[in-house]
Amino acid sequence: MKFMNSGSPFSVEISKAALESIFDDCDNFDADETGGRLLGTYRQDGSSIAVSVTGVLPAGPNAERTPTFFLQDGDYQEKMFRAIEVAHPDVEHLGNWHTHHVNGLQTLSGGDHQLYGKIVNHANHNTNFFYALLVTRKNSRDSPRYDVKHFFFRRGDATVYEVPHKKVRVTDVPLLEPASQPAKQSPKERGASKINPERATDQQFFEEFYPDIKAMLSKTTGSPYWKGSFALVDGTLTNVVAMEETPDHGFAYSIAVSCQNPAASEVPAMFKDRPFPNARQGVLTLERELNRAIFRGKGG
Repeated sequence: MKFMNSGSPFSVEISKAALESIFDDCDNFDADETGGRLLGTYRQDGSSIAVSVTGVLPAGPNAERTPTFFLQDGDYQEKMFRAIEVAHPDVEHLGNWHTHHVNGLQTLSGGDHQLYGKIVNHANHNTNFFYALLVTRKNSRDSPRYDVKHFFFRRGDATVYEVPHKKVRVTDVPLLEPASQPAKQSPKERGASKINPERATDQQFFEEFYPDIKAMLSKTTGSPYWKGSFALVDGTLTNVVAMEETPDHGFAYSIAVSCQNPAASEVPAMFKDRPFPNARQGVLTLERELNRAIFRGKGG
């Protein structure tokens, strides 16, 4: 993947109120990673794209944070977005913001590149770009409180574009507000859980590509697991659970599956004792094996 920080075809207008909201969240979670979603509008002229950021969705009351991973509360954010959309029907989900100021990384991680590249190239993504705002450092001076960088991913393009400062403008546009506030959620009780950096990438991956697979929390271990369904090539649904385990040498995931298609009846046994380094790899491998079995069963 190429990286470009000059001659970017992208530009950013961002509300001062949106930045202050982001900085407030960084102040509140000054020892853990945090983030949220960015809303607004955009204009496209040929290959040039200008975004205007006027809204920020917070991570939500059931978000999980540590110094090395971050899980957003997707259900809460969806309700917030729909409430804002009622009052502002032209609003778009432009991208995400998150912070590295707690771990010292001054640019996007390799996992960020991989995830955002997959998102922007997915058939269901609503724009041909993905915008990522990264908080990199807390300043000793008050203005601005934090340093930020702006990156863009474009569909069908392997280049990651960093927007130069001269193409970023802070505006006084007020922050988007919902037509009515969605019902508040109470934070879930969480047990003590060891840090696993794969959780954040898994969570964002499933939100984008497998929306019916949801993050849940084990009351016994305090660790998250993913549970839900996805459709196979013949339209049948498969139920899957990706459970996090903590063996002696690090984290691993086991996959449990319920598939009613007779052509794929032997596949679940293949995953009974097979560990995966993250939940997304387990689910992707499962989907591929199930579809392959169905294809062969039809004489392919």
